[in-house]
Amino acid sequence: MQNLALGLSSKIVSSYMNSQPLNIEKTDEYEITLYDKNRAVIYGLDSEEIEIKQDFYEDDEFEYFVDVSPQLHHGVKYLVVKNKKANKQISKLIQSTLLIATFSVVLIIIVGYFLAKMFLKPIQNERIKLDKFIKDTTHELNTPITAILMSIERLKKENIDEKILKRVDISSKRVQKIYSDLTYLLLENENQIVKQINLREIVENELALYEDLASKKSLTVDKNLSDAFVMIDEVSAERLMSNLLSNAIKYNRHGGKIELKLTANEFTISNSGTGIKKEQQDKIFERFYRANEYEGGFGIGLDIVKRVCGRYKIKIDITSVENGLTTVTLRFTTPL
Repeated sequence: MQNLALGLSSKIVSSYMNSQPLNIEKTDEYEITLYDKNRAVIYGLDSEEIEIKQDFYEDDEFEYFVDVSPQLHHGVKYLVVKNKKANKQISKLIQSTLLIATFSVVLIIIVGYFLAKMFLKPIQNERIKLDKFIKDTTHELNTPITAILMSIERLKKENIDEKILKRVDISSKRVQKIYSDLTYLLLENENQIVKQINLREIVENELALYEDLASKKSLTVDKNLSDAFVMIDEVSAERLMSNLLSNAIKYNRHGGKIELKLTANEFTISNSGTGIKKEQQDKIFERFYRANEYEGGFGIGLDIVKRVCGRYKIKIDITSVENGLTTVTLRFTTPL
C-alpha cells in the first residue's frame, strides 16, 4: 500500500510539473481517494468512515494508508489508499487454511488406515494361522492318544490281540512324529553335528517306521535305493525323509503306490494320490498351510522339508497332476 501511494504521489507531482491533466487509474485491489486541503474529494468516492491521518492505520474491516507527498499539486493535499478487499482476503485465507487442514487430516487418516491395515495384515494372518495351528494340533494329537488309551484299556481286560497292538504301535508313531516335528521347529536344530551321512540308511529306517501306516492303506511301495553320502546332521536328515514319506502315505489313495528312487545325486518320491492344484504348489511349503482339510496333519511337515533343504543347499522340485502322480525331487548340490 505504501509503495502504491508513493508511486501515485510521484505521478501527481510529475503531471503537475509537466502541465498534464491528472489521471488516476483504478485498481481491483485498492480504492484510491484524493482530498484537497479542506478535505473535499478531488478524486474517488467520499467515505465517512475514513479518518485522514498520516501513515498506516486500520479498522475492524479495512486497512488504510494516508500520504501527504503530493503537497497540493493539482490541489491534492491527502492521498488515501484503502484496501477494499482486506476482509475478503482474510476470509479467503481462513477458508483456504481450513480446507487445507481438513484435507490434511483426511489424508492422514486415510494413509494411516491403509498403513495400519498393511502392517497389521501379516500379524493378523499369523494370528489366524497360529489359532488354526493350535486347533489342528489339538485335534491331531487327540486322535492317536485316544486310540492308545482305548487300546490299553482293552489290553487290561482281554488277551493281547495283534490288531490292537498294531493300532497302538501306529498311534504311538504318529504321536512320536508330531512331537519330533514340533521339537525340531522349536529347537531349530542348533546343537546337531553335521557329518557325512548315507541317506539310503535314513530312508530305509524311516520306511520301516511307516510300514504299518502304508499297510493300513494297502499301499504298494516300490524302492530303488543306492548309496548317497551327504554332509548333513542326522536329525535334519530324519525329519526330511520322515515328512516326505509321511505325506506320500497320508495324501495317497487307498490301494495306491509309492515309488522311491535314490542315487548319489538325487532322491525322488512319488505317490498316486489326488494331486496338488497348480495354484497351490507354491503355497504347500508355507508353515501351517494345508492343501485340504480332510487329511491329517497341520501344515508343518513341508515347512520343515523346505528349511532343511535351504540350510543344506538341497534343491527341491515338485511336479503334480490333479488326480494323478505327485513327485518330489531332491538334488544334492554337494554330494560326497
